[in-house]
Amino acid sequence: MLRYSIILKVNKIKNTILNSPHESQLTSNQIHIWKIDINNPQIDLDKLPREILSQDERKRAARLRSAKDKRRFTVSRVFLRKSLSHYLDTAPSEIKFTYNKYGKPNIDPEHHPQNIRFNLSHSKNLALYAITQNREIGIDVEYIRNVDKAGKIVRRFFSKDECEFYYSQPNNKKNWAFFTLWTRKEAYSKARGMGIGLPTKEFDLQLVPPEVGQINHIRTKNKESKWSLIDIEVDSDYMAALAAEGNDFEINHWKLDDIRQL
Repeated sequence: MLRYSIILKVNKIKNTILNSPHESQLTSNQIHIWKIDINNPQIDLDKLPREILSQDERKRAARLRSAKDKRRFTVSRVFLRKSLSHYLDTAPSEIKFTYNKYGKPNIDPEHHPQNIRFNLSHSKNLALYAITQNREIGIDVEYIRNVDKAGKIVRRFFSKDECEFYYSQPNNKKNWAFFTLWTRKEAYSKARGMGIGLPTKEFDLQLVPPEVGQINHIRTKNKESKWSLIDIEVDSDYMAALAAEGNDFEINHWKLDDIRQL
């Protein structure tokens, strides 16, 4: 079994929320993060331009039975297309996606040569989008909650050292430890384009001290590629992390309350 030898530097950043996405164009050394409260009453589902969704997206929304799930999917996809159109200089309805064998969406390079990369995540009422250029990227957000059989999940998906870290925490810190580890590992797995296809027990996320984590840098076939892992402060009830290739970038963060901001 291949054991990844990884170190991934983890930094903590605070929100840098700008007023308008048009304040700054995306450059190759930037990552833009968009934050949306899906249940924001200013977002009227009936007034969203759902016509910009593809036929497949509309079918997927129609198949969802729960009104909450239908809203979450529709709002997140409309805002995704609207935000990406800002960078691709094309109509939202004209954006084409491809999907790898693990289901990770990418912008179709045959239709959009700008080499824009993105990733999205949503949990409960919050959706996050990470958008960059010329680098792989992954983002994950989780609503902090009590997890049934958390210990069983930890033993199944976390490495030995991560399990020891989790069980070393007092009971009132275990939820924090669980979601800190989970969002970071998930963001990294998504950046790699594999999601749950990447064996999460085969790389370690060290958290000593707890505020700063490190993962040993991946080395496979005598090749190394540097990754950065960053905690994103989005809300006191949520944990979020971003993984990206390299470390030569800055992050801008926007909170969107209305589709008209786009």
